[in-house]
Amino acid sequence: MKNLLRTALILTLISTVAFGMIPRVAVIPVPEDSLNNGGVGNMIAGQDIDGDGAKEIYLVNDNWKDGESELVPRIYKLEREVGDTMYNIVWSATPQDYQSGIIQNTWPTFAITDLDDDGKMELTWGIVNFTNATNTNPYRIWVYEHAGGDNFGVYDETSGKWMPNSVWDIADANIRPFSWEIYDINDDGIDEIIFAGRTPDMRIGICSVDNIPDDGDSSETWFMEYSSADITNYGGDNKWDVAIIGNTAYLFDEAVISKVTCDNFNYTYTELSPLPGGLSRDAAQVCDVNGDEVFEIITAEYKYGADTRNIWLLQEDSDTLKRTPLFDIYGEDYLDGGNIVGGDQGDIDGDGNVDFIFGSNASGYPNGMIFRVEYLGSGDITDPLNWELTIADTSVGEYSNITTGMWSIVDVANVDDDSADEIIFTSSTPYTESDPNVSFPIYILDTGDYTTDVKYILEPTSFELGKAYPNPFNPATIIPFTLEKSGMVTLIVFNVKGERVSTLISNDRMESGHHNVMFDASDLASGVYVYQLKVDNTMRAAKMVLNK
Repeated sequence: MKNLLRTALILTLISTVAFGMIPRVAVIPVPEDSLNNGGVGNMIAGQDIDGDGAKEIYLVNDNWKDGESELVPRIYKLEREVGDTMYNIVWSATPQDYQSGIIQNTWPTFAITDLDDDGKMELTWGIVNFTNATNTNPYRIWVYEHAGGDNFGVYDETSGKWMPNSVWDIADANIRPFSWEIYDINDDGIDEIIFAGRTPDMRIGICSVDNIPDDGDSSETWFMEYSSADITNYGGDNKWDVAIIGNTAYLFDEAVISKVTCDNFNYTYTELSPLPGGLSRDAAQVCDVNGDEVFEIITAEYKYGADTRNIWLLQEDSDTLKRTPLFDIYGEDYLDGGNIVGGDQGDIDGDGNVDFIFGSNASGYPNGMIFRVEYLGSGDITDPLNWELTIADTSVGEYSNITTGMWSIVDVANVDDDSADEIIFTSSTPYTESDPNVSFPIYILDTGDYTTDVKYILEPTSFELGKAYPNPFNPATIIPFTLEKSGMVTLIVFNVKGERVSTLISNDRMESGHHNVMFDASDLASGVYVYQLKVDNTMRAAKMVLNK
């Protein structure tokens, strides 16, 4: 029988579809919400590590804005039986049972790993701790290996608590891993942890371990293979994101994109220019977008740069990254001055094309915007016309008047009984900054319902964006589009840097039918431009060339 800790988490099933978005089929309260009122630190959904057929969600809390007495890191395993409508807490651990003085866990890293390649999966948690007089060198990496059934770690008979199998302090310094990838970057058969750090003491770290002992006897050895301490004349800032392609890691901040390449256990470092709109914050996703066995990075801008919030396609090109802006979602109809943060990928509509999902922060009204970007399956991936963007969710209803919340905890996984993936998301900050007593719940978005055969299909607003003619042009061209029904229309032109150069239509209601809009580029320089058409909650774009 499962050890049900504390309480059951009731799923609220929702069957309404608003504004063509993906319906919310479940709302899960944060476990022990009276204790965990600082938001969710990280989350991994859709697992079945114990092999019992029941889907699991693993999460850690976030101490952001917690008071001093509440600074307690916690980790949970939640499980939902097949056909059930509840997630139950079936295992949990508190690191303070193992080491006293742990006083913070803000935006922690988290992964399911097999670091020692022994076939036993681990919950690997990058607890974020600062140092002070009573906490001079805390552990930053905690590993709980699967012990069978619902349990992870080493059981302590005296306390009745689950202890970690392995811990590591990384270095005697102020170190805060923020984003990491688990990947065998040096091809030695053992995964490394490649992390982006948000303190000057270690902004880049690549480490590994030789063993995760079953009994937690400290027989393992951790290795720091490479770090920012090995870099001469580092020109970057604190790091907020990491993406791995082959033997190369790309780490993002507002000053540079750091490129770290491993060749026969030797690491080399170079710096690339940053994204024009600023850093990528835990949003970078690596994927072979069009199935040609070449991997790309899909990511988005957070802030600290130009007033753009682009979704970017990044492609390795010799020693640099070729950059294609797909969509700018900075305007008032979208982020309204907010930022893109967090992301994951999967196939939520079951069409065989990858959906890239992004969260948001401080997006104004409506708050809590979740974006879905999809390559439509054919054509040049550098042509925005072959991509589509839709709003998957906003905080309409109970949280529509709230402008706080950092919706950075985004996971795409299959957590129900059908074959398609779901979007699982929540906030890493509490309900309000001034009164941080409530964490936002965890939402599940799905094109199907848990309990019935009724399917809700994500249907983007139907319209056609045509090719500008003439193209190339000098100095004017016609941009054609056709609406199947009336809708709110915005048409904007950007340069290849993602900067807005002209707004041709600004959120105007237009009737169904064919429309032609002239674009006069007399005051612009020759080059490639992107025209972006938004109708209601769906956006498409295409390229045109000005040749003077």
